[in-house]
Amino acid sequence: KAKWIPAFVYPLFGTGMTKLRADVESMPEQKLNPLVNAMGTVACSFFLIVVAMILYEVVSRYFFNAPTIWSHELSVMLCASAFLLGGPYVHQHRSHIVIGIAAERFSPAWRSRANVLVALLTLIFFVALSIATLQQATDSISFIEQSGTALNWPIPVFVKTLFAIVCAFMALQSLLQLLADFKILK
Repeated sequence: KAKWIPAFVYPLFGTGMTKLRADVESMPEQKLNPLVNAMGTVACSFFLIVVAMILYEVVSRYFFNAPTIWSHELSVMLCASAFLLGGPYVHQHRSHIVIGIAAERFSPAWRSRANVLVALLTLIFFVALSIATLQQATDSISFIEQSGTALNWPIPVFVKTLFAIVCAFMALQSLLQLLADFKILK
């Protein structure tokens, strides 16, 4: 069994997941693996917490007629955080959606060139997104932006700051992947 797969996830995906670990460890961005795997585990944990919260909300509302005012807002924040933390995990394992029918038609040499182009475009995208999200996070922090609901928690500050951090991290991942793809190209 792969050590990086959380114990509760392993039965869902089986041994096919172990191939990813070997592939990722051979890449130059392997030094980021412990952090990325921790982020993936936290993302999985957030989803489990949301399931428990929603179960609590349903039982409270329909069996005890005592709905909560916090469950929806907190579950949205945790799901948004989980999606953000899952991005670097998927990016590290190069598991984003790929149009396989197009990639399979390329020869290995052209596939390597296409990988370099994709990595370069991805790097440009994440650098631009990092700059934009940094500005959004800075504004949100400076105004201590709040949700505007009954609880009025500062959830936008947390989510926008996390978004900026994750985008910068994914820009770093993209740079390392671009360098790795250049090495393969040569």
